Amino acid sequence: MTEPTCPFELGADQVAAELSAQRDAWGTAGWTRRRFLAGAGLVGVAALGSQLVTTRAAYAAAPTGAERTLVVIFLRGAADGLHVLTPASAERGADYLATVRRPLVPTSLVDLGDGWGLNAHLKPLYDQLWATGELAFVPAVSTPGVSRSHFQAQQFLERGGSDTVPSGWLDRLLGTLGPGTTFRAVAQGSATPVSLSGTEPSLTLRSIDTFKFPGWDQIRDRSATAVGHLYRGLGGPLGEDVPTTLAALDTAATVRSAPATSVSYPGGAFATSLKTVARLLRAEVGMQLTTVDVGGWDTHTDEARELGHLLDSFSAALQAFFADLGPTRRNRVTVAVMTEFGRRVAVNGNAGADHGHGSVMWLLGGGLAGSGVYGKWSELSAGVLDQGDVPGWNNPFDVLGELAQKRLGAGSLTSVFPGHALAPLGLATTL
Repeated sequence: MTEPTCPFELGADQVAAELSAQRDAWGTAGWTRRRFLAGAGLVGVAALGSQLVTTRAAYAAAPTGAERTLVVIFLRGAADGLHVLTPASAERGADYLATVRRPLVPTSLVDLGDGWGLNAHLKPLYDQLWATGELAFVPAVSTPGVSRSHFQAQQFLERGGSDTVPSGWLDRLLGTLGPGTTFRAVAQGSATPVSLSGTEPSLTLRSIDTFKFPGWDQIRDRSATAVGHLYRGLGGPLGEDVPTTLAALDTAATVRSAPATSVSYPGGAFATSLKTVARLLRAEVGMQLTTVDVGGWDTHTDEARELGHLLDSFSAALQAFFADLGPTRRNRVTVAVMTEFGRRVAVNGNAGADHGHGSVMWLLGGGLAGSGVYGKWSELSAGVLDQGDVPGWNNPFDVLGELAQKRLGAGSLTSVFPGHALAPLGLATTL
């Protein structure tokens, strides 16, 4: 008895027949909007569904294998900078901290020298990166305009110092960098962050393994070909988006076919995102910018325990990421870890810390001037605090701007950080 034909195969055959008729119609009578709409109705473009990624415009530049990449990791919830990088000498303010936040002063610190201590939960990163000059910190980071509202502070920073500019600073940075590949800017997660919102092309990925044309394996290739033919020669956004998306899907398939890493990553969404970033970097797809969000850093209660768990998993994921890239490939990758604001200096009644001001930025990977602590700092005391908080002695846009110029080759940043005069801290190199 003859096996019944799969309904999806019948559908694909129907698509092919309809496309043949469409080609004949276009060949004899030319293209018209009515013919396109009729063809769209027959073929069923909605098969792409929610997996069609809008990229707005294609770039022609091919990857050269020499691109540098900036990875921006945002710790959502306001990580406590004083619990990550701690003044460990009287000159830095250790005595004052012991009087006002003793429960939140880490009991074990890694000595960074110059009066600074690193939370011992991050020792794996120290062991991996410090001696090679690939780990740096900037304390007391904030900027005027940032409030103690999570939403406002995140929006302000991601828009590059404005509550009103609709686009993000990374989107505007892309506009200054010139052409790139479809994968030049990638957001890890289910939604595009504000920093990449705007008119420049970017991709948002949950996982490279699920970034594929929808449908069954038996019909996926024929369906993709059908949709590609349907939109050929079409002007407007769809005429650009569909071919670009299909090209991105082809690139993703190539990435998936590459040998798997031998590095073991820990569990969790953050580690999974970093594993995807490493796959794209090793595949040399021309990625210049990528973002990763990590939630859960709002520690109003039992902070020492909560942050201990967070820092353990965060450190393990980053350690696997850099091991995956290897010492040579990671020379072209710079990681910037930031958060919306810090916590108050004094401990609250629940062994936690409430919303504050100055926090800390972490820098990891290639292109750093050396391991160390950069920027301005004054001895912490009651007299120097900003309404009970660490002041914003160092501006985050100076850090990000220096990385953009020295690592990515960006020129003027007046449109990227409007109204801000860049004052580099000397933490990065052009080499």
